[in-house]
Amino acid sequence: MTLEEITQTLWQASENKKACRIQLEGEFLPRTIYPYGVCTTSKNQIVLVCWQAMGFTKAGAKEGYRNLQLDKISEIEILSAHFQKRDDFNPADVQYKDWVYHI
Repeated sequence: MTLEEITQTLWQASENKKACRIQLEGEFLPRTIYPYGVCTTSKNQIVLVCWQAMGFTKAGAKEGYRNLQLDKISEIEILSAHFQKRDDFNPADVQYKDWVYHI
């Protein structure tokens, strides 16, 4: 998939508040995420901003917000499960520079 196709798929999932299963390059387990948006960070990286509910993570890490490099996503699947936008999501946070989109 191209970055454009991945971004379009994430946008579609976000619009419909659908969870996604994604696979990142070099990881042996998928992640289940709730896509909140795609943006450029203050470090000029293009990232998927999401809530990760399950899947590959650092040892001991729990569910929570993740900024995942968009160009590292190798597979994406929109799931049937819905999610609710969290009240603590702050698109104006200084770590986020320019949004492609956000919910």
